[in-house]
Amino acid sequence: MESFEKIRKEVREITGFLHAEEIREGYSDERKYVLSLQGGENLLLRITEPADEAIIRRKQAEFNVIRDLGRYSDKVPEAKYFGVSKDNHLCFIVLRFIEGTAAEQCLPDLPDDVQYAIGVAAGEELKRMHAMKAPAWYPGWYETKTRKHAYYLRSLAECSAKPEGVDLDAIQAYVESGMDLMKNVESSFQHDDYHPANIIVRGGAFGGVIDFNRYDWGDPIHDFYKIAHFSRNISVPFSVGQIDGYTGGKIPNNFWKRYALYVAMSVVPDIVWSHRYSIRTGTTDQIERSQKTIQTIWCDHDRFEADVPLWYHEFRESREM
Repeated sequence: MESFEKIRKEVREITGFLHAEEIREGYSDERKYVLSLQGGENLLLRITEPADEAIIRRKQAEFNVIRDLGRYSDKVPEAKYFGVSKDNHLCFIVLRFIEGTAAEQCLPDLPDDVQYAIGVAAGEELKRMHAMKAPAWYPGWYETKTRKHAYYLRSLAECSAKPEGVDLDAIQAYVESGMDLMKNVESSFQHDDYHPANIIVRGGAFGGVIDFNRYDWGDPIHDFYKIAHFSRNISVPFSVGQIDGYTGGKIPNNFWKRYALYVAMSVVPDIVWSHRYSIRTGTTDQIERSQKTIQTIWCDHDRFEADVPLWYHEFRESREM
C-alpha cells in the first residue's frame, strides 16, 4: 500500500472514492486497486512505480490511446485521469472499472453455443478497435517486427530449457519463408494481449476488454496469435467465434498464412520470456507452461506443414456432423 499512500489524497480529491481494494491477480508489475464510489460505481486505479521520464511518457501515451479508443468502441474502459506523484517516482491511471467475470474463469462452464457467441462478439469488437490506425510517426510493421524477432533470436542463446519434440530450426525456416507477408501492411492499433483473461463476461455475454498496457501498432492480424497460446486451451468455440466475428464469416485469403506466421514468430519470444520470468521469480512454472504451449502449437500446425490449426478444422467438422 506504500505506493498508494503517496497519492491517496490526490486520488480521493479526483474521484471521491470511499474504499480501495487491491487486485493481486495477473503478471503485471503495476499495483491495481478497485475504488468504490458513492452510488455503487467503481473505478480502476493502476499505479506504475518506479517511473522515470520514459515510463511516464509511455503510460501517458497508453492513457491517451485508451481515451481515443472510446471513439471506436464502447467496450473499452473510459479513461478518467492520468497523474504523476509529487516526487515523480510513480504515475497512475484511473479508468472506469468494467464489471463482470474474466472470460477465462467462466467460459468452460458455459454451453458451447454461448462460448461461440461471446467469441463472435469479441472478434467484432476487436475489428472496431483495429479501425484506429497507427500514428504517422510509426516506422512500419515489417521493419519493427523483423527487428524484434532478430533480438529474440539472439536472446535465445541465454535459455537453457528448450521444448522437447519441437524443431526450432524448422519453425524458424517457416518464419523466414513468410516474412514477405509483413510488407506493405497497413498498421493499426494492437491490443497485443487479446485473450479470455482480458475479456470480461457479464450476464452470459461479452461485456468488455481490459488491460491495454501492452498495446502496440502493426498488422491487426497479429492480435490473433494469443489464441494459439491461451484461448484455444480455454475454449475452442470462443476461439473460432473470435475469428468468425472478426471476419464476418468470410476469412480473407491470406489470413491463415499471416496467423500461422505470427504464431511461429511467437515461439522464441515465449521461450525467452518464460526463462527470464523464472530467473526473476525463482520458479519454473512458466517454463513448464511455455514448453507445453509450444508443443501444442507444433502439433496444431502439423510441424508447421499446415497454416490452419487442427483445432479449427476439428470444430468445423464437428458442426457439420
